[in-house]
Amino acid sequence: MKRVFYAAFICGLLLIQQKASAQEFIQARGAKLYKSSKEIELRGTNLGNWLLREDFMVGLYGSHTEMRSAMNTVLGKQKADAFWDEYETVYYTDKDAEFLAKEGFNAIRVPINENRFEDPNDPGHYDEGALGHLDTMIRISKAHGIYVILDLHAVMGGQSREIYADSLSGTPNFWRHADFRTRATAFWGFLAKRYRNETGVAGYDMLNEPNTEDHTELLTAWLRETMLQIRKVDPVHLIIVEGDDYGKNFKGLPDDFWNDKQTMFQFHIYPFFAFPLTKMTAYPQTLDGVRYDKEYLRNLMHEQIAFGRNRPVYMGEFGAGNREPKFAYAMVRDLISIADEEGWSWTEWTYKDVGPMGLVSVRADTPWRTFLDSPDAKAIREQADALFGSGGADSQAGESVAKITASIAGNFDETTQGQFRRRTERVFEDELTYATLFHLKDRSEAEMRQLADSFAFDSCSPNAEVVELYFVGKDRQGLANH
Repeated sequence: MKRVFYAAFICGLLLIQQKASAQEFIQARGAKLYKSSKEIELRGTNLGNWLLREDFMVGLYGSHTEMRSAMNTVLGKQKADAFWDEYETVYYTDKDAEFLAKEGFNAIRVPINENRFEDPNDPGHYDEGALGHLDTMIRISKAHGIYVILDLHAVMGGQSREIYADSLSGTPNFWRHADFRTRATAFWGFLAKRYRNETGVAGYDMLNEPNTEDHTELLTAWLRETMLQIRKVDPVHLIIVEGDDYGKNFKGLPDDFWNDKQTMFQFHIYPFFAFPLTKMTAYPQTLDGVRYDKEYLRNLMHEQIAFGRNRPVYMGEFGAGNREPKFAYAMVRDLISIADEEGWSWTEWTYKDVGPMGLVSVRADTPWRTFLDSPDAKAIREQADALFGSGGADSQAGESVAKITASIAGNFDETTQGQFRRRTERVFEDELTYATLFHLKDRSEAEMRQLADSFAFDSCSPNAEVVELYFVGKDRQGLANH
């Protein structure tokens, strides 16, 4: 009883310390979200490719850290820093926020990379440049009525083998080294203290798509400790949790984990992983006795979140990929419709990139796209297609890495082959980025800034079909920003 009283006393003191009352923050009450006693559902996008660069979204290869390292080596740190600082400055401005607000969005999830903020050789030292960019982004969004969700999208060592986890070796070393986990916990404590009074921040997305590879107990322990550190300085903001196995498995997290009333479920879903797209020619469609339609999607989504824990649900990522068939858009419309009917919040993937997936894309006449479309860069892209496959109908003609993997590890199971393939791909991707950036080595600092300016709003064009797909207007059922 004394411990309960002490905890309540400490939370009371923290609430007094906070300049804003709890009513001014987005709060969970059971399975619903509220702001100032009015129900609210978050509808928005992800600011992917900003403080965590991804290969297909920026037009290079390898992970965020590999890209930055390669640019430092080839161009020199001064020119590389000039490019990335300009890039991060122009990527999201008032014009971007105004565009999103006009489309009806009221939320934006911001993927961040711990490696962008913390010096790997200086634990606890956080980059003021990156923090300044994040502060500005939150201020701009707040001015346009857009709530920010801070998403720890990549941690040191990588929380999975994937490239978007900034896994340099293709191995999830975050789960193999306790020091990485300790540093990530401290980083969240730092962010929570910095933004505890910021009503423009909706909540903290603890860790994007973790995959412990059957060691969920490590994820559970890390989440517990990290939530404890956050609550020591911030008792109010939402804490948003993704399960193991790339966010799909909440069953490994015990019931008492959800005792914090301000926790929120998050799941991700993409047509590529939900449907046998390579076999489908239309949607809806029946294949091998299975009806792939809206109800199939609804049941699939309920499997991920139906645990009776009475918490808000958040579909944090979904969308149609660059090379998926056009009928995938119909699947995405059903995803949105289901979320609206269920009262779930959502943020689509993604806002801006160099390809057709973003709500807006870098125009073909900009310096960066002109470079990517140059003969030198195209030749390297052809080499990449030969190594990895283009992803198109004739991709089997390429994928040399897959063939190498099969020839060496053919006796192993499919999972092991996939792990080996990721590690092999990292080696080639790193070298492909060096080869691409080599053709920029004679550019001046001013020219590098001009290349980065290609990502400014005025250098981009809306993808009309994608914008229409996610349009949030008064005629859309389910928007509840009362």
